[in-house]
Amino acid sequence: MSIDELAREYEKQYKVLVSKMDALRPLLCVYTGKELYLLRKRIKIYYDMACECKNTASLLGAYYEEGSNGFS
Repeated sequence: MSIDELAREYEKQYKVLVSKMDALRPLLCVYTGKELYLLRKRIKIYYDMACECKNTASLLGAYYEEGSNGFS
C-alpha cells in the first residue's frame, strides 16, 4: 500500500466517523440523564477519532510535497 492509498483510507475512515456522528446528533434532543451523558461521550470519542484520521490523512497526503528533494 502506498502512502497516497493510506491517506485515502484515513480520509474514508474520517467520512465514516462523521456519518456516525451525524446519525447520533438528533438523539441529543431525545436522551436525558445518564443516556445523554453516554451519548455525548460517544460523539466526543468519534469526534476525536475523526480529527486524528483527518490530521493523519493530511500529513500523509503532504508527505512527498515536504520531502520531495530528500531533505526536510
